[in-house]
Amino acid sequence: MTKLTTHVLDIYSGKPGAGIKVELYYLSNNNKEKKNTVTLNQDGRADKPLLEGQDFLKGKYELVFFIGDYFKNITK
Repeated sequence: MTKLTTHVLDIYSGKPGAGIKVELYYLSNNNKEKKNTVTLNQDGRADKPLLEGQDFLKGKYELVFFIGDYFKNITK
């Protein structure tokens, strides 16, 4: 089964990127369609694949990581 996942490591602190919001978009013909939004777990990973099986279409995708929000939250 084909699936799309992500994993974030904060190399500044040496820890997983826990709590980072991630949005996944499918790009086609100058259109950008949001497919999923997740918040990464304590290991810096999504709890389940962002896309898998029949939903994982051939084409171009964009992942947007809300890193600014992450750093604002860890410095509080």
